[in-house]
Amino acid sequence: MFEKKKPGQKIEASTQAYLPISEIKEGIVVMKDTSLRSVVIVSSLNFALKSDQEKDAIIVSFQDFLNSLDFPVQILATSRKLNLDNYLGGVSKLSESQKNPLLKIQTEEYLSFLNELLTYSNIMEKRFFVVVPYYPGGIDISKGIKNPFGKKGAAPQTNFEEGRRLISERIESVIAGLSSVGLRCVALGTEDLLELYYTIYNPDTAKSEKIKGAKDIDVPIVTGTPTNMQEEPGEAKI
Repeated sequence: MFEKKKPGQKIEASTQAYLPISEIKEGIVVMKDTSLRSVVIVSSLNFALKSDQEKDAIIVSFQDFLNSLDFPVQILATSRKLNLDNYLGGVSKLSESQKNPLLKIQTEEYLSFLNELLTYSNIMEKRFFVVVPYYPGGIDISKGIKNPFGKKGAAPQTNFEEGRRLISERIESVIAGLSSVGLRCVALGTEDLLELYYTIYNPDTAKSEKIKGAKDIDVPIVTGTPTNMQEEPGEAKI
């Protein structure tokens, strides 16, 4: 939940104060060093199943995409254990309500197979992102590309509207280039970015506690709460 400050209450230090992110608005991540980030989620393709001609075409298209870039990008792959609790619950309800005896047996066997599979193996979910940055003072390529979560130190002030316009042009270029490779791309909006960063920084908590929405995040300190507790006045549970 998000705890709001009471009159006369001293604000304690929060881990949020150590994050390099200043705010997320209009689908743009504003860093504390005033640089901007936009994140594009990208689909995957099974390269191994392609024919030799298709592989060559994909490699050439990706090479053309990289050569067309006149700004730095980062390609980020994340892995996390896939949570199938909701899916298993749906299959279980379907089995209980099944009227056909044969289908009921098959559904129960399928559910048993899934539970056994999850017992002996971890099913991982991979997601791929392209991080598109904008630095108001430019970037020195010889010193390396900044990480997707920003850097420490002062930087020139950013005109947000101008920065958003420029980074939007870069996003269009990235999406067009990756689409030519046969990949589907979507720029993440504010809600999606909040969920992404929340999941990255809170991998365990994110499994049981979800963010309601951007409108709920208006307080300086975010704290967790057991999921069986009810919301108190002036608090928003995630």
